Amino acid sequence: MILQYSPFFLPLLVSAAVTLVLAGFALKNRSNPVAEPFALLMAATTLWSIGYAFQLVSADLASNLLLNDIEYLGIVTVPVAWLLLALRYTGRNQYVTRRNVLLLFVIPALDVLFVATNSFHYLYYSDIVPSVLSGSVVWNFSRGPLFWLHTTYSYLLIATACILIASRYSGAPAIYRRQIALLLGAVTLPVLISFLYVAGAIPLPGLDLTPLTFTVVGILLAIGLFRYQLFTMQPVAYPKIFSSISDGIVISDARDLIIDLNPAARGIAGLPESGLIGSSLADSFPTLAPFISDTGAGENETHREIRIAAGGHMRYYDAICQTIPAPNESRPGHLFILRDITDLRTALAALETANAKITLLSTITRHDMANKLAGLMTYTDLMKAQDDPAKSRAYILKIEELTQMILEEVRFTRDYQETGINVPVWQEISRGIRIAKGQVDLRHVTVTDNCAGISIYADPLFVKVLINLMDNAVRHGGNTLTTIEFSCARNGESLLITCSDDGEGIPDTDKAKLFTRGFGKHTGLGLFLTREILAGTDISIIETGTPGKGARFELTVPSGTFRMKNGS
Repeated sequence: MILQYSPFFLPLLVSAAVTLVLAGFALKNRSNPVAEPFALLMAATTLWSIGYAFQLVSADLASNLLLNDIEYLGIVTVPVAWLLLALRYTGRNQYVTRRNVLLLFVIPALDVLFVATNSFHYLYYSDIVPSVLSGSVVWNFSRGPLFWLHTTYSYLLIATACILIASRYSGAPAIYRRQIALLLGAVTLPVLISFLYVAGAIPLPGLDLTPLTFTVVGILLAIGLFRYQLFTMQPVAYPKIFSSISDGIVISDARDLIIDLNPAARGIAGLPESGLIGSSLADSFPTLAPFISDTGAGENETHREIRIAAGGHMRYYDAICQTIPAPNESRPGHLFILRDITDLRTALAALETANAKITLLSTITRHDMANKLAGLMTYTDLMKAQDDPAKSRAYILKIEELTQMILEEVRFTRDYQETGINVPVWQEISRGIRIAKGQVDLRHVTVTDNCAGISIYADPLFVKVLINLMDNAVRHGGNTLTTIEFSCARNGESLLITCSDDGEGIPDTDKAKLFTRGFGKHTGLGLFLTREILAGTDISIIETGTPGKGARFELTVPSGTFRMKNGS
């Protein structure tokens, strides 16, 4: 190697030292996704600067060619590293895969190979001639077609990186805008000098000033690192946030057409995106349309609860509507935010039900039982003062009747407290009827079952419903009662379960009060509890029998909560 003096040697070494320190800093922060491509970029510029520094102090061609080969390892890596850095910085990590990185390095690898073998084909450098600059020998490389392929590819990668980084500028917070400005400044200066060098616009033949700009690049990036937390805080991709928000977001324009919505909103509508963008708000989200008139008279935001049916289920939403000023439009656009509060409403309803149950149970234990206990004490006192055995037996029968009523009310409080607590389960109706028959004193009454193979999704206390229906028939059917019949049949999309008997029936005047608490000749709790158990899974019950011909209770089971033997 023939050494010579070059005034650019020390500046290039300073540039290399700055970028090398930055590469080391990045490697110490590998947890940050941007650290690795940043370290690669700084290492590549370091190699480029060192290679070119020693190339300038080498006067002979052989040394220049060898150093140029080494230097090219850094030159071809810089554009790829910039693109990888931009992808990571803008949150596009899914594109930085091993396969994609290898593909990006295919042309750079070929460039290095073509530079190293140029003496065999002269397609990268068509000629190499010396010139003298400030008393030093500088070798001028005339470019061949493969050089222009490398240059086009490199500028394309750098331009793509710049576009990606610049795309985050609009709407970003101030600290991120300063980061982005520093990054763009750091890449613009060397690219501009490189372009002028390639275009021959620099009045120093054979001298590439690009590596010298790396000192400025290093200073800019150092300011970004230590002043604006460059790479420790990255700008968030707002489209990604928009897509990942669990609340539904719908945006309409001044014509009330949907111009954007997030996946959560599409799920609420239950329609594909292709059927929503550009559609009328009133058609796709009819419950949102009334908001627009409410926000028209000076109100910038309205708030209400709405219901939307999708997939056969009704959901409740806390909806907010905000106006969006539309340039050159007399009417504004609108932003809708939908938060699902179905579970909250269910919990509140359950709390209200629990409070109602507590109030009712308190009333029963404090009022009803107190009255019956007072009756017991009265009959007990009468017995003490009574010598007539016949009257004493009558008082004993009354005491037994009141005692039995108190026991039944205690059982009711237990059963009523348990309604709605346990998760509904699938239950075979015929099995429930068999269990109920074993717990009711049917005497001479026959129970028939025409519900074989049918199951319903109901409260585990459903068997108590069957017990109450049988017990009610036995107690109030009179002497004509001989048969209780259960039957099941489809009624449109629902299932109709009937419990009919051939007893005395229920007077029309009593039917309106039949399921209210306390109504009836006994405790007045059985049919009330029956209705409460069924209501937990939206099963309704009515009485449709004919007085004098028998009672008939109809239970309507909604669609989706029953299964028949054929699988429907």
